[in-house]
Amino acid sequence: MANNGTYSTCDLWLSAFLKVKGMKLMRVEGENRRAIFVFEDTTLKDELIREFYNDGTVGITSIKNAMADLKSAIFNMV
Repeated sequence: MANNGTYSTCDLWLSAFLKVKGMKLMRVEGENRRAIFVFEDTTLKDELIREFYNDGTVGITSIKNAMADLKSAIFNMV
């Protein structure tokens, strides 16, 4: 979902992929343990999403670190 210069998704793996690929995570929103990751929109967003769904690759250490960061952000949601 995109609006006002942002792109939002609740997909944890897609969010980690986008983070590794350089999209800036602006905030994590949500309630009842459902997180919505809000990224700064970019012209590359659609291309990166297609890459993700078509077996795009990233380094294992990079995706591991991105997942840890996102899970920490979920845990720290108020």
